[in-house]
Amino acid sequence: MYVIITRDQCNFCDAAKAMLTGAGKQFTVYNVQSPSSKWLLDLIKKAGYTTVPQIWDSSGNHIGGYSELKQLLTEGPV
Repeated sequence: MYVIITRDQCNFCDAAKAMLTGAGKQFTVYNVQSPSSKWLLDLIKKAGYTTVPQIWDSSGNHIGGYSELKQLLTEGPV
């Protein structure tokens, strides 16, 4: 199961979710603007990530953002 950290009104976040859905992959979404997930904003800032989406695979490996996910799903792992 993939994990995606998103925010509201984010075209790349929406595209990443659509890409995973189209590939038949399961995922969980955490929105940094949701009251229950605001702690994630602090966490990703401390980790040095400044953009969303931020995506992890089912093994907990950080994939990156939309572009890295697209590359992974179309070309396979590097």
